[in-house]
Amino acid sequence: MRVDGQKAQTERELSFTLEDLLALSAMAGAKLLAGGERLDRPILRANVVEGVHLSEWSQAGDCVISSGYVFRGQDGLLLQELDALSAEGAAVLCLKPTRFREELPAVVVRRAAELDLPLIELPMTAIFANIVQESMEALFQRETHSFQVVQDKMEGLLGAFMGSDAPEATLAAVERAIANPLMIFDEENELLISNESRQLLLEPYQDDIIKQLYERSNGDCLLIHRDGGQVPVPVHFFDIGGPSGIRVIILEYYGPLSVVDQRVIGRISHLLAAEMKNAIAVRKIRRKYKQQFVENWLFGELGDAINICMSAQTDGYRISADASYWVAIVNLNTPRKDGAFLTQDVNVIRHIIRNLDSNIMFTVLEGKLILVVEAQKGRDEALRAIALLTEKLDYIMDKGDMSFCISDPHPIQDIPKAYQQARTISTISSRCNIRDSIITYDKLGVLYLLALLPEDEAIRRYQEKYLRPLKEYDASHRTALYESLRTYLDAGCNTQKAAQAMHSHYNTVVYRIGQVERLLGFPIHDVETQLQIRIAYKLDQLHGEEPGEKR
Repeated sequence: MRVDGQKAQTERELSFTLEDLLALSAMAGAKLLAGGERLDRPILRANVVEGVHLSEWSQAGDCVISSGYVFRGQDGLLLQELDALSAEGAAVLCLKPTRFREELPAVVVRRAAELDLPLIELPMTAIFANIVQESMEALFQRETHSFQVVQDKMEGLLGAFMGSDAPEATLAAVERAIANPLMIFDEENELLISNESRQLLLEPYQDDIIKQLYERSNGDCLLIHRDGGQVPVPVHFFDIGGPSGIRVIILEYYGPLSVVDQRVIGRISHLLAAEMKNAIAVRKIRRKYKQQFVENWLFGELGDAINICMSAQTDGYRISADASYWVAIVNLNTPRKDGAFLTQDVNVIRHIIRNLDSNIMFTVLEGKLILVVEAQKGRDEALRAIALLTEKLDYIMDKGDMSFCISDPHPIQDIPKAYQQARTISTISSRCNIRDSIITYDKLGVLYLLALLPEDEAIRRYQEKYLRPLKEYDASHRTALYESLRTYLDAGCNTQKAAQAMHSHYNTVVYRIGQVERLLGFPIHDVETQLQIRIAYKLDQLHGEEPGEKR
């Protein structure tokens, strides 16, 4: 794919440049006074202007030709026009100063050099009409040649589009035509690249690209790993279907896109988008089947172990009838962008898991990322995979702190039980503000057992007996007796420690505990009573609202 000498020569043949202008017979005797470092500068038109405002009658890429008579004795005005022409993007300025002075002043030449604006001094014998005629003839010849090259490339690409049955092959055909890497980032955050580009943009480095594209940055560069470090590489974005649709990205990895390349891309962009949409639609269906397999497995809709294994094989998963699996639900503890995993996040998650070379199966349900992982590989190895997954998720998607709520290992036919156990652990962790990175039911202690109790009238009366008087008093008096009692119990009923935890005076805590006892109607220093109150607190946590939940 690298740009070689032959391609560079072809590009020169397709452009009318400053070097070509100087070689015209009508330019015999002309002197290039400034801007000679860029003889390959392209020229798009030749334009004769006789007036004080050259820039108002000029466009980007123009060869501006003038006698300069109106600038006699007005070097300051000519300097202003140099600035304006440079800002306009003029390709070159040709002046015939010998009509009113022997040579262009040094200050004008220096200014043109500073602006990198080619400045040519024409001889007295130069005829403007001849310069324009020869320039436009040369431009027309190159334009005709350029058109034929574009057509040839288009025909080749159309043939490749018709003959390819994979999006990667289509991308590779376009890359060969433009000699630069091409990527597709679809509306579901999947990055499509050709096999050639995959060798260039190695798997670990794709995370950085996806992170930048996931944020839908509209900058003119992407940071790419190259030559041992990260370097900004110019890019062209072609958004199809709005800012959240398919994004075609061309990296100027091997050099800027030529005018011909830009024309080719402009003509095929919608055709390329149609090809990619078709390919993406097919992949979407296949991925949906894989995701649906996991969901059907979690909800016990696949039958016995034999049917589960057959379904898994059909959908491209490797599972063993003799293996045990555990289910993990990911809780987002400090969401930064949103409080959930979205449907659009699925492909980024799939990319991360694929890069981890792991047989982790997953789906997203009700904003929760749910994983199914083989348990026979060993707990430590599985936890290392989870740690890497956490790091990647936060790096690319900025999801913040996460907790993995993990079930016990279960045989494949009992995965629905594992899922329910993981859901219970996830709910308890969210409601009780438990934020460990790995949470299992044995870490929850009595909370897990209490969560199994039904939310019936007896449970409600039990909670109200110990907590309702405090809640009602706090609501009407703007006090904090409910939290004060919780802190006091957590401090082991040690008044001094409770005061330190609440940043209050010792006597304040004594007074509040006295108020609690009066409201409840019984002393709380009895160990059995404290146990009953603790249980009431935990039930209140478990049966309260989960963060972001509406009941």
